[in-house]
Parts: sequence; structure tokens; C-alpha cells
Amino acid sequence: MKKLVITCAATLALALGVYAQGVTGAIDFGNASSGGALDVDTYGNYYAGPFTAELWWLNGTTIPSSITGPALGMNGTPPNGYAVGAYLAMTASAAGFTQVPLTTSGGTITSGNAGSFDLNQVDIPGSPKAGASVVLGVAIWNNSQPTFNSMLLNATAATRAGVQVFVNPTTDESGIPGPAVGLQNSYDIVMMPVPEPGIFALAGLGAAALLIFRRRK
Repeated sequence: MKKLVITCAATLALALGVYAQGVTGAIDFGNASSGGALDVDTYGNYYAGPFTAELWWLNGTTIPSSITGPALGMNGTPPNGYAVGAYLAMTASAAGFTQVPLTTSGGTITSGNAGSFDLNQVDIPGSPKAGASVVLGVAIWNNSQPTFNSMLLNATAATRAGVQVFVNPTTDESGIPGPAVGLQNSYDIVMMPVPEPGIFALAGLGAAALLIFRRRK
């Protein structure tokens, strides 16, 4: 009998351990409850139209200092554009962020719902269980290009993008005891113009010409 009790206790402990390891955090990838909105060009100019987004996460509650400086517009106050520099800083290996796989990464915001987006519940593999907080990074742009990098390669004068990093709580991936918590960024994400590919090419030619000129001198 004693052996049976010990065996049952060990099995239960193992099961609980596996369950605990399997529980991961989740969020409602939307800004309806954030107190913020999605803007274009200027703070408070709510956006309506097609959009695509990426979600990144970092364990812990400390935003890396490499992406919090005002030069990148990531210091918590609007406008928080400068998307290219902010994205490169966020996705640099030293920052430690991991991209979250999404079932759907975009859609269209209607004029009647301007400024508000919702990509439903998103599980964050490897993140802490419900009740913990993590650092989230949202990159969002105003067309249907599937990735931030492809958006840059196909940018036009009308292309806009924004990046924001903030600390956010999570809920249990199963949705128990309630629905996933939404984004808690209190400031709007402001999508600003991004450089067109031709501008990068011109910058490269300018740098090469300057180098040749210096060598001739």
C-alpha cells in the first residue's frame, strides 16, 4: 500500500511538472484595451486601411537600453516612429528578442474602427506562465508585405511603419480563468515614413563616391 501511495505521488508530481512546463503565456494581440491607438504620420491621426504586424518578445521586465533612447523614438513618449532604426535595434542578436509566430499577421482597419487593430489571441512559446510580465515589441506597417524586411525592400512614398517596445502581462495560453490580456502600451503607435529602396541605393553611391574622392586626395 505504501509503495502504491509513493508511486501515485511520484506520478502526480511528474504530471504537474510537465503541466507547469507546458503552460505558456498568451496575449490578445490587439490595442482595444491599451489606451493607445494606431496612428499615421502624427500623434492622434488614427489609421484606417491595410496593415501587417510582427510581434517580438523578451523574457523579463527590463527593456534593453540599446532601444530606449530618444534617437530611436523608443523612450515611451509619442511620436515613436524611426521604425527602421528601432527595428534594427530590437532585432539585433544582442537585444535578445525572439519573434512570435502568428497565425495571421494582418488585415484591414475600417474607417469606422480607425486606430484599432486586433489579431486575436497569440501564444508566446517559451514565455512565463500566466500572471508574469514580459517585454513585447510590436512592428507594424501600412501594407500587406509579409515581413518588415520585405516592406522595406518594396517601400514607396506612401509606406509607413512604426515600432514600439513595452512591458506587458500575459495570461495562461488556455484562456483560463479568462480571456487573454490585451496590449498594455499606453501610448499610440505612430507609423512614420520609411526610406524608399532608391534612397538606400543613393546613400550607398554617395558613400562610395566620397571614399573614392578621399583616396584621390
